[in-house]
Amino acid sequence: MPLRITALIRSEIFKMFRMKLTYFFFACGVGIILFWGISTSYFFPDGSQPGIGYVFLLSSTQTTMSFLGVIFIMIFGSLLISSETASGTLQTNLVNRISRLEFLSAKLIVGWLFSLLLVLSMALPALAIGGFKFGYGHYVEAGLILFTRQQIFTGILAGFLVLFVVLLAYVSYSLLISVLTSNPGYAIGLCVGSVLMMDFIKGMLNISPFLFQSYVEMPFELVKSMPEGFNIAWNPDIYLCLGVPLAWTVVCFAAALLIFTRKDYKS
Repeated sequence: MPLRITALIRSEIFKMFRMKLTYFFFACGVGIILFWGISTSYFFPDGSQPGIGYVFLLSSTQTTMSFLGVIFIMIFGSLLISSETASGTLQTNLVNRISRLEFLSAKLIVGWLFSLLLVLSMALPALAIGGFKFGYGHYVEAGLILFTRQQIFTGILAGFLVLFVVLLAYVSYSLLISVLTSNPGYAIGLCVGSVLMMDFIKGMLNISPFLFQSYVEMPFELVKSMPEGFNIAWNPDIYLCLGVPLAWTVVCFAAALLIFTRKDYKS
């Protein structure tokens, strides 16, 4: 089984990099960050403040990911199964000696890998621009070093690791939608539309703590305290930030697997 799923993952990675849409999404992420870099004098008029380079890195990546990146992830995830169903290649793939659990697991892993690469396409240019425009030094107040460069970057890395957990829920949810419908356009519309609808009604129904999309900005907000002179407050909300998306991931993947194993794709 490990050899088969490794081969499946490798095949899915090859498919991902053959898609023009993949490069379009990465290019959009880079483009938005470059726009932030051009507009630094507007967004950060006082570039001499301590820690402003880190704030630029976090703010630009946060805004791009929360408003654009998650939509790209949902579109990509919605196409994982539905596009192959529509083209007829899924039936051919399922004839091979692979279980549907292995096949769906490979899709989930590659969808998550895409989300990680998408974050990198935003974070790396933001890191370069922040270093060029502002620099990354120690956070110093009144001659006292509150946080070293290493401490701040360690906190930022921890924040991104938490973000990757949240993004896994996006991938799992969009994979479920991709299994439900064989039309790629319907899958994208249903996935993005349903998440936007949940965002719209979550305040009225007071269900925000139970929705995975409520936590996409929290890792950035937690880490932003360090370049502003405060320790990261690992409050109980961090457990929700990890637990709720993980619960959604498990439930959505289990539901997708149940539907996928019962569906007849050979007829």
